[in-house]
Amino acid sequence: MRPLFTLLTLVPALLLPASGLDLYIGTRVAPRHTYRIPTLAVTAKGTLLAFAELRKNNSSDTGDIDTVLKRSTDGGKSWSEERVILDLDENTIGNACPIVDPKTGRITVLATWNRLPEKKIRPGFGDDSRRVFVTRSDDDGVTWSQPEDISQQVKKESWGWFATGPGGGIVMLGGPHAGRYLLGVNHKEMEGTPAYHAHAIYSDDSGITWSSSSTYAAAHTNECELAPISGDAVMLNMRNHGSAKKERAVSISPDGDAWGETSWDVNLPEPQCMGSLVRHSWPSKEKPGWLLFLNPASRTARENLLLRGSNDDGKTWPFSKMIQEGDAAYSHMAILPDGRIAIVWETDRYGKIAFTTVSVDDLK
Repeated sequence: MRPLFTLLTLVPALLLPASGLDLYIGTRVAPRHTYRIPTLAVTAKGTLLAFAELRKNNSSDTGDIDTVLKRSTDGGKSWSEERVILDLDENTIGNACPIVDPKTGRITVLATWNRLPEKKIRPGFGDDSRRVFVTRSDDDGVTWSQPEDISQQVKKESWGWFATGPGGGIVMLGGPHAGRYLLGVNHKEMEGTPAYHAHAIYSDDSGITWSSSSTYAAAHTNECELAPISGDAVMLNMRNHGSAKKERAVSISPDGDAWGETSWDVNLPEPQCMGSLVRHSWPSKEKPGWLLFLNPASRTARENLLLRGSNDDGKTWPFSKMIQEGDAAYSHMAILPDGRIAIVWETDRYGKIAFTTVSVDDLK
């Protein structure tokens, strides 16, 4: 039997030309049945990292699922071969969430593990629970450390389900908490009336130790991503999992620890699906600053992937560009060194993960 985790080195690979928009393509049969939950990160050196879940035997959320990675050193024009960076025996390790430290270049990836289907997951920290692991790379995503279990740092014993992201985390760059690592997560409280809540976890020592935020978003929020806004504050944008409103939920925090009242943004419709939030740029005398949001812009189906832009910290979203009409599900984005927006998304009824780049100048 293989060990619980296998430490894998990403050896230099022959760069493969980008195949149109198709970055990961499932075969619908084992051992590469389905690729899901794409996430991007841009390293301090400008390398583009594309993470995904490799669901080996079927498309289920549970089973033999590994975390895979492709690297691009030319802004997505060509990609390395796929490599596995987190490998469990025959269980699930997914929802890989990268945080890039702009000062040290360290890449920290948090991911979640489970052996059982969600309905059978129990509170606590055992093999029947949902657990949280962290791995790190100090060489631009080429090699990765042995994963560490940080479940007891970030989970309460009464929580059942727990999920990182999906999406990426940030490093706070200003204010009294400059240098703080932040990641949006969610949990299901099993005491009283069970309910999902989005919140954050944070680290003040470059990802070595972690804590959970002291307050959470409203009930029935779950998958989420955060981004910095003016005044050294942070916005948490969340999937609205239990409401008939079918609109994104939003909360603001001054520090990533204490979260304000949850509101719902009528301008961001959703079909209950992951969305991506990222800070593109800050305002200057010459140009406005951009906050970007990406999701299937529909209240009825996972379709019509729309990129939206805001110049006022998400108060309004007057600018947009359609990325793909029709079938589109989970998606993510990251900002390249030249300012272009790298985008990945699930399409072809979860048959593939597509990739493209656009410019803020494309937003109309």
